[in-house]
Amino acid sequence: MKVQFNSKLEEHLVKGTLKIQKLLIYRIIQKTLLLIFPFALFGSFIKIIQTVILGKEGFLTDIFPTIGSDFIFRQIENIANNLYNLSLGWVSVIAVFGAAKYTVKYYQRDDQLAGITGISSLLIIDYSYSKIQLVSFHPQMLGMRGLLFAIVLGIFIGWLFKKMSRPAPNLANDKSSRNILERTFISLKPIIFSLIISVIFSTLVNITYYSEAPGNFINALATEYTTSNNWVQLGRTMIFSIYTLIMSFLGWSGTYSALGVEKMDVLSTVNLNYALEKHTAWNAPNPFTSSTLYHAFATFGGTGSILGLIIAILIISKDKDFQTVARWAMFPSIFNISSGVMTGIPILFNVIFLIPFILAPVINMLMAALAIMLHLMPPSVYPVPIGTPGPLIAFIGTNGSWQALVFSVLAIIISVYIYIPFVKMAAKVKLLDNLGFEEGDH
Repeated sequence: MKVQFNSKLEEHLVKGTLKIQKLLIYRIIQKTLLLIFPFALFGSFIKIIQTVILGKEGFLTDIFPTIGSDFIFRQIENIANNLYNLSLGWVSVIAVFGAAKYTVKYYQRDDQLAGITGISSLLIIDYSYSKIQLVSFHPQMLGMRGLLFAIVLGIFIGWLFKKMSRPAPNLANDKSSRNILERTFISLKPIIFSLIISVIFSTLVNITYYSEAPGNFINALATEYTTSNNWVQLGRTMIFSIYTLIMSFLGWSGTYSALGVEKMDVLSTVNLNYALEKHTAWNAPNPFTSSTLYHAFATFGGTGSILGLIIAILIISKDKDFQTVARWAMFPSIFNISSGVMTGIPILFNVIFLIPFILAPVINMLMAALAIMLHLMPPSVYPVPIGTPGPLIAFIGTNGSWQALVFSVLAIIISVYIYIPFVKMAAKVKLLDNLGFEEGDH
């Protein structure tokens, strides 16, 4: 099928993406993300209820009074927490199943047993040895932050099945019940090896706390390092913002949270104390912090300024799948929850969207930094409720500055224009090679 390209750059990017998309590991990752999309989308709606409405610091907490008695409220909160934990908080478990399944399916091994082995292995590795709670896991590894590890683990287990088992029998032609036992013994060796390796790895995880140490080190640098030099502040914030964007694109944890719930850094605390004393956000001593730049202008719709992507899709895309995902993900993205669109398009690991995913937030932060430097708007220094819609973060964080609201709208427009050409390219890539199709898989 032939498509027309608007420029040589577009042609090179599309053809380059198609070459990468032919790689088995890339196809496995993209298909796995599409598999977890419905769970991520459902979980994103639950996340709105959990943090924005029911949370003590949520954006709509004060608007919606406590429902009935405390008992009823607690029951609703428990239900929301459980639904979240078993949907968006559980997507890595589904991801390891999908990655193992699609890997062994390519090599014509038993995909069902490989997927189940993947789930068992991930839960063994993630198991937390606790004397207080008999059955507990490291929750950050089961949700979106653990996607990268889960996918790598699933592919590794698929490789073990390829090396240690023979092709699965044709189930359609086997009518006897002994076929189940036959399949089991064919795959028994990779299953045993996978579980043994998982137990060893689990011990290392619980001894070294490997999942926490790197993040704690980076977070300490981001929150505890202080300087009075504005240029150093700007450079520091930009570096940690780009690090967060790259890690989020790869399904890992970054320094800054899209919902802004991480520890408030020292510089932001100084700004808040200044504003409380002077009764104004103008001329705050630290103008270029994570609060004034990243959270105020880089997280519209979630990490990567995803709201701009959704609007761009709704405006110019004719692809039915893109339109469906964008419409469903629009409401959660208003509250900066982007899990649905990140897995439904998908954005995660998608090379065609890497440039705008980083570029849009960076351009918005630089624009905001310039506006603050020229005293066109005050920096955002006041606390903002969790889940505050993106365009209102700077407005509320500056205690109602209309200038901040204008620049927020401008940031959305910039994001949309940055994403538009990449949406067009993504549609052409999908037209030439749609990874959503199961037909033709080996």
